[in-house]
Amino acid sequence: MANPSNVVRPPTARGSGTRFLSGGYTRPGAGSAVEPPRSAPCPEDPTRHTYPLAMAVQSDLEAHQELRAIPALAELPRDTLGELGATASQRRVHSGVTLVEQGAAASHLELLVRGAVKVVRTTRHAMGESTVVLEVARAPAILCGASLFDGHPEPASIVTLRSSHVIALERRVVLRVAAQHPAFARALLGHMAQAVRRHVRRIDEVASGPVDDRVRHLLEGLAHEHGTPFGQGRFIAIPLRRKDIACMVNATTETVSRVLARFEREGLTRSTRDGIWLRVGGASGKGGQSEGEPSEAPGAPSRSAR
Repeated sequence: MANPSNVVRPPTARGSGTRFLSGGYTRPGAGSAVEPPRSAPCPEDPTRHTYPLAMAVQSDLEAHQELRAIPALAELPRDTLGELGATASQRRVHSGVTLVEQGAAASHLELLVRGAVKVVRTTRHAMGESTVVLEVARAPAILCGASLFDGHPEPASIVTLRSSHVIALERRVVLRVAAQHPAFARALLGHMAQAVRRHVRRIDEVASGPVDDRVRHLLEGLAHEHGTPFGQGRFIAIPLRRKDIACMVNATTETVSRVLARFEREGLTRSTRDGIWLRVGGASGKGGQSEGEPSEAPGAPSRSAR
């Protein structure tokens, strides 16, 4: 089933009430009552902002249909999806909520069906703390880690980057269905294999080459994996802050901000509050804006650093 949260929307007129190219929930129009979202947590201490309360779900989604929309589960038999969906629980959460906490043992398989998240690992040492953003993901996606299989503490936290809708499957149900249905077990193993490959690729973005190359390599990887075709490039509908990108390439926020500002002057990228547009085909070094690129049109958010 097509995921409406990941469909690129064209720029809207001022006052229409929706945000440009939003990959999450649309904003209500003027006069609508809505609870303001919580701000994203400081990456230096992602577990400090763990909120047990979720937003009230006005209407549950069809669980088996949402499961089929996840690429790793798309080929599972209908009866297997129905068995999983029958025991699923759902919740909608604010931005900045920790879905999986580093150091805790997993009790559920978390499935992201709306929204976006980041995977954050924090290590403590004599000099303080070090934080690395291991990866980011947008719906639909499986969010399970190694703890689901071995029962040991999770090595990293998963934090929402925008308001998100999550379907949770009990660990015991997941393991039982995986033992009974080889197709489901293969889907989970495939997911874990892809996660390992992504983490290995992250080494290049953390340790190889100057900061400019690391940032460009990161954006190209995100555009390939999560980008939506738009104009002459791809739009990465994940609201990453400059600090998040800095944690992904092992650089300071100030350095990453200067690099991204130069990329924008060269026409390689355009930034909005909802994500980053990247020109396909590499940096041209030419300024200006071509037809089909995101712009600060009426109703579009500012490109200021976040």
